[in-house]
Amino acid sequence: MPELEFNHRFVLEFATENAPKGRILDYGCGAGQVVRAGLERGLNIFGCEAFYEGGPHTQQLAKDLIGTRILQLNGGGIPFPDSTFDCVLSNQVFEHVENLDQVLTEINRVLMRGGVLLSLFPSAGVIREGHCGVPLAHRFSKSRFGYYWLLAGRTVGLGYFKENKTRRQWAHEFRDWLNNYCFYRTKKEILNSYYSHGFNVRHREDDVIRMRRLPFFTPWMFRALGGMVLESRKLSDVTG
Repeated sequence: MPELEFNHRFVLEFATENAPKGRILDYGCGAGQVVRAGLERGLNIFGCEAFYEGGPHTQQLAKDLIGTRILQLNGGGIPFPDSTFDCVLSNQVFEHVENLDQVLTEINRVLMRGGVLLSLFPSAGVIREGHCGVPLAHRFSKSRFGYYWLLAGRTVGLGYFKENKTRRQWAHEFRDWLNNYCFYRTKKEILNSYYSHGFNVRHREDDVIRMRRLPFFTPWMFRALGGMVLESRKLSDVTG
């Protein structure tokens, strides 16, 4: 198996530390790398994924796990009974969720009381737009200026996934992708959603900074360039 990227290693270490004998869910598991690596570690880990058009090709990359360890999200519902898991992981998923309240309600439902949710994702305050590689592109994407901002970034050499695309085609397609598949929220909106759905919130950016050996980074800098790292304990059951 190829070496895991840093975020995958971080969430897997968190799960190993917090639920070594418990049941773990990777919410929005993508291509199933964390699920597969967790199983190799002996963890009792599952995944769920929406298999949406803008996401990774889970069905091709992890087809041997689908139906047993990786299940499909169904209309926003997590396909597991109440109070199934001790730990839920979510790596770079919540910025692709249109209805965060619905997702947190479902995660609350499948978590045991006192269970923990670890979520990594950017807020609207992030400067670096990690999907397209052009800073601040998400702030302008709803306007026509967003296209020209992307085009300018691409013209000076910025941007990801540029192969076989003209600059204009790339800018048009990424603007549409940001508008269709990304939902950035303010930090205040995010924290209010967590609190209202029975979770407390503890920032864990310091842990990532230490593990990545970024000595000059502060948590604010990390949130601006990488995103938030939130540890949340389920304090109460919330329905609806």
